[in-house]
Amino acid sequence: MKSEPQEITRLITEWQRGSRDAESRLFEALYSRLREIAANCLKTEPKFRTLGPTALVHEAYLRLMNAKEVQFTDRRHFVALVATVMRRIVVDRARARKADKRGGDRVQVDALDWVAATGQDADEILNLEAALVKLEAERPRQARVVELRHFVGLSIEETATALSIAERTVKHDWEKARLKLREAIDLEAGAAAAGHG
Repeated sequence: MKSEPQEITRLITEWQRGSRDAESRLFEALYSRLREIAANCLKTEPKFRTLGPTALVHEAYLRLMNAKEVQFTDRRHFVALVATVMRRIVVDRARARKADKRGGDRVQVDALDWVAATGQDADEILNLEAALVKLEAERPRQARVVELRHFVGLSIEETATALSIAERTVKHDWEKARLKLREAIDLEAGAAAAGHG
């Protein structure tokens, strides 16, 4: 079901005032978009994963419903926050796999086009997450561009609209962020290799 942005904003407002009906209708209205975001986030999961897009959407939804202090202003804000929650779920699963230290638990990471698409493990996901956290602290807008472009799957134009900035600024931030993330991941990987050596 396609809903106008104003209708979504109205549903968000009603839901935050306690309407269970609005909560249900909001979830239904955004469900297909949330599944797309989940599929993007799951690029980092193992080839034979046990968590699919539907399960990730539902887990993220439950986490949000339990976070009473979270406030949403509109559709864009809601979707972006859900994408962040999904990313954290995927990272938590990578941490759990690393802690389990089970053999053969390989992860394919396709987080950005410069991260190798085969033979990656949970460390790679955690290195990417550490790099994103560092980027968020140093360059919040660049980190937001990465989140919207990669995890939410927005185009350059959509990202510019979401952040109220020029498309050329999005392109610049995207390129700079990718370089910074690549450097940070390489440093993390090098440090980890030195620690094992």
